[in-house]
Amino acid sequence: MADSMQEVVYEEGDVICRQGDAGSSFYIIKQGGATCTQVDAQGQHREVARLTVGDYFGEIALLTTKPRQATVTATKSNGGVKLLSLERCTFNRIIGSIEDILRRNMAAYNKFQSGQI
Repeated sequence: MADSMQEVVYEEGDVICRQGDAGSSFYIIKQGGATCTQVDAQGQHREVARLTVGDYFGEIALLTTKPRQATVTATKSNGGVKLLSLERCTFNRIIGSIEDILRRNMAAYNKFQSGQI
């Protein structure tokens, strides 16, 4: 998988992906960090997670046809937030061996989201 990933760099405050958008990439944080926010039913923005080196996001949009579940914004910028990105077509081709783990994590996200509404 590592050979198939592309490095992308964002600066602090850059939106990496936006809640509600269609997803076409999966990301792993290589350097820096990011904040995940969601807009709730009342239109309030809530921080739901802080991501750091080694964390990943974007798998839900690639495993399903659901839109992005949160807005992810680059937060730590010493040298930029570096991400490893994997596009949908490559993701689908090589992810089979860990798909069950990702789906199990997705179920945990859904429980968390249900408890927060």
